[in-house]
Amino acid sequence: MTESKETARQRLRRRAEHALERRRLTEAETLLERLLDLVEDGSEESVFAHRHLAELRLERHPWRAALHLRHVIRAMPDDDVPHAMMGLCQALLGNYRAAVGSYRRALDVAPGTPWYLHNLGHLLDVALDDAGRALPALRAAHEMEPDHDEITASLAHCLARAGELDEALELAQRAEEQAPDNADHARLVKWIERGAPDEIDTGRGPREGLPEEGPKTRAVRETFEREMRAAGFSAQQVERAKDLWRDFRNRREVRVGKPEVFAAAVEYAIALIHSRRGATQAKIARRYGIAATSLSSRYGEIRDTLALRPGDPRYAS
Repeated sequence: MTESKETARQRLRRRAEHALERRRLTEAETLLERLLDLVEDGSEESVFAHRHLAELRLERHPWRAALHLRHVIRAMPDDDVPHAMMGLCQALLGNYRAAVGSYRRALDVAPGTPWYLHNLGHLLDVALDDAGRALPALRAAHEMEPDHDEITASLAHCLARAGELDEALELAQRAEEQAPDNADHARLVKWIERGAPDEIDTGRGPREGLPEEGPKTRAVRETFEREMRAAGFSAQQVERAKDLWRDFRNRREVRVGKPEVFAAAVEYAIALIHSRRGATQAKIARRYGIAATSLSSRYGEIRDTLALRPGDPRYAS
């Protein structure tokens, strides 16, 4: 490598590090891309650039982030963090089995990491409907972090799915005590107190006590109807989406900020239930003009409130 290229490489890295420290992320992204043009694949500077580009792009562009992480993992297979980041990428893309594999590889390198155990167990329980395989990982995470409300709540949910209702309720109530402002924990307690039903008797006609559809909840329904039809969902699938939205509104008070967020979450829920290929949180969020993290949060509310499961018969017919 020539002296001029060596100098340019060092200068670009310093400027990228400075931009990252100052949270000038668009500038940092540009500088890191330029750095990749100057360095050899597998070099220390290449790993640095790919790693930071993966972090910057993970939520907005998880597919691109995964490509960057492949370079990092190839160069540093014994680093647990890139494997865990790959797990999050694959989860955002809806590739749940691949996500599980990535978290297992992270745990091979760092077996005592409670958050890797938690994420692995949560994926097995919620995404892959395998509470039995999830339980050991979630128990191990809880033993390491007994005071963390999210880990406590995830273990409670898994225990309830496994039929251990007494222990599940005790843990769910503890999670609620640990984070009293978290509405998800309160809903988890109520779900377990009802016996953790797999299905809720919802019917299909108008229901007594259903909150009146106001302008914002109507905007949610009209938005996902329009977008789902444009995306090629069948008329029957759109009807099931309307059923799901109606049931969710009947189970809890819904406060709508930006209608596109709940609308995208409803579409994602139906896409998962119908195993629609290529339907990822990132792609759907981009089409609705929202952040994937916002979709993920609202989908979590819908999933937990309705106790959704893969192929859920209430919304799969």
